[in-house]
Amino acid sequence: MMEAKIQAAFKQLREAGFRLTEQREFIVRYLLKNRIEPTHPTAEMIYTDLKAQHPNVSLATVYNTLELLVQSKLLLAIDNKTDGKRHYDWFGVPHYHVVCTNCGKIVDAFNFETQDLPQLAQAATGYLPSSYHVEVHGVCPECQELLGLK
Repeated sequence: MMEAKIQAAFKQLREAGFRLTEQREFIVRYLLKNRIEPTHPTAEMIYTDLKAQHPNVSLATVYNTLELLVQSKLLLAIDNKTDGKRHYDWFGVPHYHVVCTNCGKIVDAFNFETQDLPQLAQAATGYLPSSYHVEVHGVCPECQELLGLK
């Protein structure tokens, strides 16, 4: 099942006109096999995890590949204002993100249908949507406890 998702991602990249290098393959495999919750990985986290097994992968390659995957709409970039870093999430299944404004934790949520948002936005504004990303910001249960909000 996972290998089929990986091969589909490779196919989508090739169809978008991108060369599939060995380093890009490592990064795509990492992203699909290491769904990291609650943080969602940063480029630095990915680089640190990969460099032990793949010393020929540079931080610049990781950044460039992540940007390519965002352009290909395979990956979402989440700019986390709490930690000032860009986090990444594979966008295989439509979902939205809930971000803690205190600790920066990012959690995927699937209890809301996001697929209709582009059509609803177009109907409301006349815009022709090309992409979308939904984020909800608030204080996570752990931080509520620490801050005495519970």
